[in-house]
Amino acid sequence: ALDRAGRGPLAQALLGAFVRVRSPQEAAGVASIDPPRLVPQLLAAARTVSEARERGVEHALRVAGLG
Repeated sequence: ALDRAGRGPLAQALLGAFVRVRSPQEAAGVASIDPPRLVPQLLAAARTVSEARERGVEHALRVAGLG
């Protein structure tokens, strides 16, 4: 909702915080709400954390059938 309201940077910052403190599986659960929109955003957020976090989120998305 934030990105659609013109608050894209805030939405990305919140996703970044989420992927830093929650498990990759929880991130995949969030992505299941709107995969076409949220999968790329979550992967971008995970990429800003670390390569390992990005790989973890990618794996969790694949296991969840979203990646």
